[in-house]
This record gives sequence, structure tokens and C-alpha cells, in this order.
Amino acid sequence: MEGARSCFHQHGFHAAGTAEIAAAAKVSVANLYQYFASKDELIIAIAEEDLRSDLALIAMIKSAGSIEDAMELAVDAITQEARDPSVSRLRLEVSTEATRNPGVAHVVLRAEQMQRAALVDWIRQSQARGEISADLDPETSAFALLCLIDGAFARVATGVLAPESAARELMRAIRAMFRI
Repeated sequence: MEGARSCFHQHGFHAAGTAEIAAAAKVSVANLYQYFASKDELIIAIAEEDLRSDLALIAMIKSAGSIEDAMELAVDAITQEARDPSVSRLRLEVSTEATRNPGVAHVVLRAEQMQRAALVDWIRQSQARGEISADLDPETSAFALLCLIDGAFARVATGVLAPESAARELMRAIRAMFRI
């Protein structure tokens, strides 16, 4: 997976060849095909790996003692991930690939649904503790939060913002959105 991520980061999904990916992974092409029947399967596996990572982060946020602790954990994790330029760029590649690849689109849609549901639950819990205004709609807030995070990653990927600046701006936007 790391070899594929490296090749996809350097060349994009379509320009990276299986021979290059196998060489980066230090395996033969035949060995690569034992794990993934096609390059599309490898791209889908990367999207699914990112989904698991995102859901783990949301679970960590939900387990935090307070909204302040949750936001600090989230911003630290997002900043750490954004410091690796390949992460932000691959996130954009996955989003773009979802527009033309039904398998990737399915994973992206499932990720959206699962992340949104987990964030709605966290927002409701935070509202019940009185940390977030009760008049905010959890569904709309979860959607906005996902858009903010995706936007921050896009700005890091394109060089508009440095990871630390993106994290700072993201924190300010979240505080304004949740009125905290």
C-alpha cells in the first residue's frame, strides 16, 4: 500500500503503472496481482484505508472528555496528517477518481454516510453536555464540518495554506460554527 501511495502521489492514479507500483513496493508485478486484481482495486483499498483512519479519528474525538479536548485532538491529528503532502494530494485524487470510478464513488459515499452519522452523534452528545448550542442542527453541522476539513486538506494539497495555518484556520472556523 505504501508503494502504491508513493507512486500515486508522484504520478496520479492514471499515470502510475503497476510495474512502478510493484517496484516501489519491492514486490513482483505477479505478487502485486495476488493481493489486488487491478489497479482500481488498489485505489479502492487506499480509499477504504483512509475511511478507517477517519473513523478512528472520529471515535477518538467522541471519547474525549470535553469539546476542547476533542478539538485539540482533531486539530493535532489533522495537522500531523497534513504535514505529509502525499496525504492531502491523495485525498484530492480519491475525490476526483470518485467522479469517474463507480467503485471509488461507492467507498466515498459510504465514507460520507459513516462519518456524518458519527459526527452527528458526537454533536448531539456535546449538545447534551451543554458544550455546543442546542439550537444548532446536528445534521447540517456535521455536513459543514466535513466540508471544512475537506477544504482545509484541499488548500494544503494545492499549497494555498501550510498545514499549521490550515489547522489554525480550521480551529477558528469550527469555533465560529459551534459558537464556542
